[in-house]
Amino acid sequence: MPGSLFRAVRGVAMLATLLVGPSLAAQQATGVITGRVTVRGTQDPVGDARVIVVGTAIAVFTNANGEYRINTAPIGRAQVTVYKIGYSSVSDTVTVSSAQPATLNLAMAQTRVQLSEVVVTGAVGNTERRAQGAAVATVNAEELAAQSPAQSFSQLLQSRVPSVSVNSASGTAGTSRRINIRGAASINLSNQPLIFIDGVRIVEGQPGLGVGGQSADRLNNINPDDIESIEVVKGPAAATLYGADASAGVIQIITKAGRSGTPRFQQRLSLESGSVDQNWTPPDNYARCRAVDTVASSLNPLCRGQALNTLVSDNPLVREDVFRVGSLTNMSYSINGGGQGYGYYFAVNNDRQQGTLPNNAFGRQGIRTNFNFVPNSKVTVNASIGIQQSELDAPQNDNNIYGYLGGAFLGTPLSRTDDGSGNDGWFGFNRGPEEIAAIETRLVTRGTTAGATVTFVPMPWFTHKLTLGGDLVVDEYTNYFPRNGRQAYAGLLNTGSNTQNRTNSERYTVDYNANARNTFGGGDWELNTTAGLQLISTRTNFLGSTGTGFVTNSNNVISSASQTSGVGSLTDVRQRGWIGQVQLGHLNRRFLTLATRVDEFSVFGSDVDPAVLPTIRGSWVISEEDFFQPMSNIASSLRLRAAYGTTGRAPGAGAALTTLAAAPSIIGTSSEAGAVPANPGNPNLKPETGKELEIGFDAGFFNERLGLEFTYFNKTTNDLILSRPLPPSLGFTQDPQVNIGEVVNRGIEVAVNATLYDSPTFTWDVRGGFNTLYNELVDLGDVPAFNTLNRFTEGYPLGAFVSKRIRNIDEATGVVTVADTFEVVGSQFPGFEGTLTSTFTLFRQLRISAQFDTKQDYLVYNNTDFFRETQLVRSNARLDTTVLSRRERLKRYGNPTPGQPAFRQENGASTTVNEVRDYYLQPGDFVRFRELGVTWDIPAKYATRMPGVATASLGFAVQNVALWKDKDFTGPDPEVISAAGAQFNRTDFLTLPNPRTTVLRLNITF
Repeated sequence: MPGSLFRAVRGVAMLATLLVGPSLAAQQATGVITGRVTVRGTQDPVGDARVIVVGTAIAVFTNANGEYRINTAPIGRAQVTVYKIGYSSVSDTVTVSSAQPATLNLAMAQTRVQLSEVVVTGAVGNTERRAQGAAVATVNAEELAAQSPAQSFSQLLQSRVPSVSVNSASGTAGTSRRINIRGAASINLSNQPLIFIDGVRIVEGQPGLGVGGQSADRLNNINPDDIESIEVVKGPAAATLYGADASAGVIQIITKAGRSGTPRFQQRLSLESGSVDQNWTPPDNYARCRAVDTVASSLNPLCRGQALNTLVSDNPLVREDVFRVGSLTNMSYSINGGGQGYGYYFAVNNDRQQGTLPNNAFGRQGIRTNFNFVPNSKVTVNASIGIQQSELDAPQNDNNIYGYLGGAFLGTPLSRTDDGSGNDGWFGFNRGPEEIAAIETRLVTRGTTAGATVTFVPMPWFTHKLTLGGDLVVDEYTNYFPRNGRQAYAGLLNTGSNTQNRTNSERYTVDYNANARNTFGGGDWELNTTAGLQLISTRTNFLGSTGTGFVTNSNNVISSASQTSGVGSLTDVRQRGWIGQVQLGHLNRRFLTLATRVDEFSVFGSDVDPAVLPTIRGSWVISEEDFFQPMSNIASSLRLRAAYGTTGRAPGAGAALTTLAAAPSIIGTSSEAGAVPANPGNPNLKPETGKELEIGFDAGFFNERLGLEFTYFNKTTNDLILSRPLPPSLGFTQDPQVNIGEVVNRGIEVAVNATLYDSPTFTWDVRGGFNTLYNELVDLGDVPAFNTLNRFTEGYPLGAFVSKRIRNIDEATGVVTVADTFEVVGSQFPGFEGTLTSTFTLFRQLRISAQFDTKQDYLVYNNTDFFRETQLVRSNARLDTTVLSRRERLKRYGNPTPGQPAFRQENGASTTVNEVRDYYLQPGDFVRFRELGVTWDIPAKYATRMPGVATASLGFAVQNVALWKDKDFTGPDPEVISAAGAQFNRTDFLTLPNPRTTVLRLNITF
């Protein structure tokens, strides 16, 4: 396949040259179209509206006064269409001549239902939302930025789109968030969506940091100020044309671009400053004084002179004043300009954030340049390049004895000393805040994303579109334990240890589409036929080395260590997909689409047939039918839609291969290099297959003051890729991957967008939505249920929490009877998620916005409390027998009678608290006051007093304002996840809660 891949790339490039080259050389008579775009009814100008000439490659944008100018319009009758988010598109025709400019003014109506919005679908042709049978959600990033500043891409997306679940996994600055769309459908493969930037697929991923659980996120490297909009393709019904790797959804990031049209030059400067507060109180540690601690000569200041068994407490984090008030400073500068036939956007940013722990910081710098060029009415070229660098300093945390929370939460007051020697209340010997802060964990990421899209319209009915691009990422990771004489760390780490890893990732995209548009039946019918080819090539090169034993910390290069080791890997994956689509439209309100994609992957054997991924979609704008008009005073717009489609998920390189593992070969007294069987492989392995049915409607009520979207989805994933256990006697050390099993995700999605009141002095806008989710592992084939706490069992959610559930508690005898086997307690996926944003606008200048969101009907494993109460006992609830009732103590800890088992199964066998965790599987239900934002558009009479300033605004925001959680959840934050990179680990274990952030932002345009 590699040879054919490059031949295909060469063929596409030659085709583009042959098609576009003559057009660039050719000249044709052109004329000028000018005009103004306004709001229907008010005559207010509509700025940044996209004006196109249908059947050509021409696209310009209106200026702030709503004016546009097209200098290269073909002579004759021309159809002009105007698009802008929040408005219905409008079209009209005009006669163009070379003698004098033609004038065409257009008025746009505001709408809550975006039927005319152009969306990304994976193919060219009619891509208006009204023609799409599957839901594609759009997030207007510029509009959100006007309400409240965002520090990351994930924050822009969080709680904006129903069924797009974004979890703030940790309060550690710069770490990742988990994104799931319509639940989890795979057990072993990723459930994260594919990410595209301006049509180029980027290297997704969450590099591990080796700090106990948290991971980095390449999405954090994207400057949110560069984003114009985000489009979310939620599932197989909509993502079929993205291929056999898109079953978890697709996210398209569209960056800001230059505005061709009327000459303009605009500069924008954004300055941001804020604080980061810890927003929680760490728990105290408790212990009962021993005899040795109470004597006069004791070094323990808490127990000295106290009675035996006195209950004492300590809080190392508070005592040592470990937490700090973090800070953030962001600077973004951009230039946006253009003229007739060209536009440009240039931006730089420099962002810094300090977390609430001493050695936690995140920095991000970037440069982005976007350029568009329209040499004539037939050709448009859009090119972009973004260069980013980020530095993440991460503290040891989560499931980690070298972390601040691990060291403090697991320490004991009995180790306190007058002089601070030894443990002094911390878990590790001689390992206090200074020694923890000395551990260096740093990830430096450098990335370049570049792409170009050429659109060629040789004839009004025929369009070619070619996208070429690549994403190159370098991750440089350091984990350094300094040499010390205090024995603060374990074993050889005290001699100094340095791990250096470098990962080079490259992903290239080639995407070509050709579309033919034909009308017939007097123009009532339109047929769009599309054919295309997409090529994705991904290459990852990893090198790692570790050195242990340094003479001095000033010379900690690995080559100077007394012991060194290294590891490396190289993977190369190619994907090729052919696209075919036919769309039939009638009166621009009834649409039927049939499409298919045929995919090949280099990771599969030659005997595996290409994956064939069909889809069928229908859309009907029923409100434009004559019979509907009597109801139009209530339902001003209504579209019905339905779609059924197929996508998949492919494994990484080598999944189907027969592999060997290196092992020494002993012959007599000598040892030579050898190998043993590792994995038998599976030449018949194929992608997982996701099939989805989606039905819904989009409606506008009361003259578009209220917009409502409703969707029902039912997604089934077949051919799960799982490991099938082999008998040890076969000699293989690994189990082969096989296609077996089935998972179902289904639910409903509702989105509401309304203007409740509108006047020149006061406007009240509300956005909200919710979704439900039912997740079930339907079939595991002949693979038995597996995992312990997060178990995969037929008939239950993926990774459902299990425990040996309590059957009876006998308070008199202390005997607690539990089930013989593990039983499902609940799901770790929220069954209900909702969001509500309310925005008040005063005098068209002051906006006050409040956002709330909620997650309900799911469980979180509170492993922090479990560990502190049952393993290393540090909890007041366990040590003070007056805190809990006897029944509650028996429920949590079992029978306290010496010589008796903690829990007894119904069959008489004994078991331990490690298998009875009911209490610690706690409801994660919460409502969070996510954000409060205030933005003041400074009146022009004041803003223009500053030299060169055209407009200015001042914004203030507080994020994570308040949290209301279920009374039975005893941790600080049910949203955190101790290992965000793990797919089925809804666990809080020594994880830093999300902080409260306060931000002040100044935006200035020149």
